[in-house]
Amino acid sequence: MEDKNRRKSIALTVCLIVVGILVAAALMCIGVFAILMCTGIISVKHLLISFNWQWDFWTCLEAIGTIGATTVALFGLNLKETREKRWAVAKMVSSWISEDSKPNADGTAYVRKVIIHVNNESDEPVYDVEVNTTLDNGKHWLGPLSAPDIIRVLPAHRELQFDITIPMLGYRHMDTPQVACTFVDPNGRVWERNIDGKLRDCSKEKPHWVDQQDDELPVKGEDFTPFNSMAVCLMFLNALNKDPNGEAMRALISPQATGWEKVDWDELKRDYGNCVPTSNARFPAPHVAVILLVADESLQGKKAEGRGMTINAAAAVTLTFSQEQGWRVFGIGGRVLPEDILFPEGTLTQELG
Repeated sequence: MEDKNRRKSIALTVCLIVVGILVAAALMCIGVFAILMCTGIISVKHLLISFNWQWDFWTCLEAIGTIGATTVALFGLNLKETREKRWAVAKMVSSWISEDSKPNADGTAYVRKVIIHVNNESDEPVYDVEVNTTLDNGKHWLGPLSAPDIIRVLPAHRELQFDITIPMLGYRHMDTPQVACTFVDPNGRVWERNIDGKLRDCSKEKPHWVDQQDDELPVKGEDFTPFNSMAVCLMFLNALNKDPNGEAMRALISPQATGWEKVDWDELKRDYGNCVPTSNARFPAPHVAVILLVADESLQGKKAEGRGMTINAAAAVTLTFSQEQGWRVFGIGGRVLPEDILFPEGTLTQELG
């Protein structure tokens, strides 16, 4: 709205300038004619004006066209300058994913190291940056993974990097993952840098729910392994409903977790048996994953599109990672901070592989 009012103001100013020039020229001609009459150089009674209507029409039309072309040119130039100023910060913000194969600890195999990069090369900060990782060219969205849900401020001339190596162990992929990011510029305008690197203004878009397609399953068949945190969460919820006291459930519990032997499984089933996980897992630390659960049945089979969607989570499933076992459930209910989890000695410093 501010840009539209500015353009209207600029157009009105240009028109007033052109009209002012024409009026000034007309007044000047009238003044010269009056002076010539007063000095007797010309006499009205001897003045003969011959009108050629055809010539006058085309001359006037040409003058109007010249004025119009000048006005349009000035207006177009100003629009271009306004657009360049509007895009000046946004066009300098980018995001991408890099991959590099590194030897494992004993040198017997490679580990694919995966990094999200978010870069601001402009002279001003941008705000509320959100990143979303995807596989299969946008067909399978994984969320921010190890990046924060919202990066409140990305300073000028600053690049942030987020290691998503462990989160990506649960996905068998041949191509490099891609990432999209949205952010707010200093003028409050919302922008998106999509997975192809294209920039677009999405300030007028509102968040909304859409139905998931059949091929948008939370976990594909080949990714249903202990190294996929979402797969482990789904197996845990399934066991909770079918056989909470069975061997399958015990195999899913993290060895670092305490208190599970005192759990009332019937109560746990009543509280969370009908919940479903949201589509993305968050990784507040490399060896810790958090998956939110929702109890709203109307949201089952749907996904959120756009920024700012509020999700009322009924609970959170916290999982821990080890190279030997993959992901295991540490707790369900309230969120658990990574610093409140005690891992076996050397677990967090052990290199992958």
